[in-house]
Amino acid sequence: AMNINFFKHPKTLFITSALWLFALSSTCVSQTIDFSESWTAYQTMKAKAQSKPMTWDRLPDWSGVWTGSPDYLPYYRLDKDGTLMVRVSPKNTTETSKIAAPLSPEYQAKAIKVLQDRSKGIDWDYVSNCIPAGFPRWVASGYLKEFALTPKMVWMRNEEQSEVRRVYMDGREHTPRDEAYPLFEGDSVGFWDRDTLVVHTVDNKAGTWDRSGAAYSDQVNTIERIRRISDSIIEDQMTIYDKLSLTKPWNLTVHFKKVTEPADLRIRMFSCNENNNVVQDATGNTRHVLPGEAGYKDPKLIAQPAQNSTR
Repeated sequence: AMNINFFKHPKTLFITSALWLFALSSTCVSQTIDFSESWTAYQTMKAKAQSKPMTWDRLPDWSGVWTGSPDYLPYYRLDKDGTLMVRVSPKNTTETSKIAAPLSPEYQAKAIKVLQDRSKGIDWDYVSNCIPAGFPRWVASGYLKEFALTPKMVWMRNEEQSEVRRVYMDGREHTPRDEAYPLFEGDSVGFWDRDTLVVHTVDNKAGTWDRSGAAYSDQVNTIERIRRISDSIIEDQMTIYDKLSLTKPWNLTVHFKKVTEPADLRIRMFSCNENNNVVQDATGNTRHVLPGEAGYKDPKLIAQPAQNSTR
């Protein structure tokens, strides 16, 4: 166990911190994403916005607890000839969920491979390893969500992995390119167009939309127009740009539905790793490590504070 007296020596702490930051920076490659197309569209929207600077008394009411759903995504299956098809069912309540995304040939092949593996019993999703869903998958997560609005900043929280998106509304631009690197929630700036929050997000990590195979690259960037359209629904109209995974920009509409029961529902801190015994085996499949097996993590022991630290 680490002796906490270590932190009483500023010089040692400074050197250690500098080494840690150097190691971190060496793993964070500068982002080379081209988001000029979406940025031009975003700036055009901003120029046309007919809003005065937002004030506290004019903020829309997005209070309460909300939930998303992967049913707003096109859910892929393999057709009889082995090509991709979209499942259409009563769950698909929006038009954009019934139509396949304009996937590039490379990303169509990736999705087909995932579904082929699944038909053989090989199934893996990185969120099973306690990795955050990340953005843009964030919007389709079925976990609880809440929104904290201020005139110059908006926080959007997903209960899954306690993921928080931060939208800066104070006039700043994106992180300079020589300082930017892929992030789980990306780098977001925005503005208010009356009661609509307009958000531009870049610098995302590569990920998948859900478990049905479709993926996006770390070049993905988005524009969102988010607005409460009824007492029970906040609508997110997205345009997704990704020159690697898409052949053209893709429009997607997602709804967040208000949760009213129980009335005192709270979002809690979610530490997935505390009780996670899911691993990816040598075949790429999901495996649950059971009590008594090698590698099993006993949540009762993980939750206990260290007893041998000195103060």
